[in-house]
Amino acid sequence: MELIEIAQLVTGIATLIVASVLIWQMFIQKRTLDIAHRDADSSISLDAISHRANLNMWFSDKCDQEFIDKLNNGLDSLNNKDKEIITTWLMPSITILNTEYRLGRLDRSPFYYKASIRRFLRYKAFQEIFPSMPFMKPGTALHPNLVSLIKEVYLDISGKKFELSS
Repeated sequence: MELIEIAQLVTGIATLIVASVLIWQMFIQKRTLDIAHRDADSSISLDAISHRANLNMWFSDKCDQEFIDKLNNGLDSLNNKDKEIITTWLMPSITILNTEYRLGRLDRSPFYYKASIRRFLRYKAFQEIFPSMPFMKPGTALHPNLVSLIKEVYLDISGKKFELSS
């Protein structure tokens, strides 16, 4: 065996070792990124839950039986302050839900998002005001698939086809 052949063999073995080390590093990096992704998802989930809980506590503080009855009767029974309360609750609530959907929280489980949308539409007044909310205008940042879920739940609850306001 000549010197050039030995040099080529050593170079080939060295290349194989370097490639093996790089492949091993890629596996370690993938594992690290998977862990970081799970941590980020957990952080997003906890933040969303915290914000939603704070919004819901604020809203429940505004609710008494008279207000709930007004919500069940529809928008015509609400005064301007009442309308402001429900829009103040709906706007950040739907923004949180949209952000969760956009980021792929819970793998965009239709069950989770439909349950949340049902909460938004549980009162007649919410069903009446929801289509006219600023976030429901065409061209807003709402994820198109989330809009489809909203339309589906709206039809299921109200029996009416959801039309986006202009």
